[in-house]
Amino acid sequence: MKYLIPFLLMFCLLSPLGAKEPTPNDVTVAIAAITDSTICAVAAFLNTPKLDLPGSSLYFRDGETLPHILTFQEADLGAYLPLFVATKESGNSFFASLMQAARGPLNDVAIQYLTVHAWEEGQAVLKGAAVTDWGEGITLPSLMGSMMQNGRIPEIIVTADVVVDGKRVSTSVRVEGKFILHTDNEGFFAVNPLTLKINGRKVEV
Repeated sequence: MKYLIPFLLMFCLLSPLGAKEPTPNDVTVAIAAITDSTICAVAAFLNTPKLDLPGSSLYFRDGETLPHILTFQEADLGAYLPLFVATKESGNSFFASLMQAARGPLNDVAIQYLTVHAWEEGQAVLKGAAVTDWGEGITLPSLMGSMMQNGRIPEIIVTADVVVDGKRVSTSVRVEGKFILHTDNEGFFAVNPLTLKINGRKVEV
């Protein structure tokens, strides 16, 4: 059970939350930050070679090729976009696009989310952990093969407990929830909450 050690340590390091209630905007920002950071962590792992995101770490069970736990320790979303942009080819040819997709099948998704939310340094800083469930029998080669063959991302379940601080929130926001990452029926990448708690209070999804 040694892979649980960093997971437990992260929760011991979570800062106690203040008494101030988060605003609806705080909640929206926090959920967006957790969504984006999870997408980026998965995209960085699937990139060839793997990208190292500041403040983000992956932990594996023995004998498994996909990470079981993602941890965030003062992970600043504002530092992520330049890392993904740097992986893109300078050319716009069809061949270059294929090479980009082969090296990082989720890089464009990560860039899109980071760009839309326009994170700057210090605006969203995360601390906590998330447990991933990739599906029965899924391995890294089978996942990559499926994504390259049909362009669809199999369902990935992420159970997170993360605190978001930064300039975009008026107070610390703790988000506990289960999220599903997948390709929807229209072929677009989507992240949907299945269960959600904000600062310990259950929220309908």
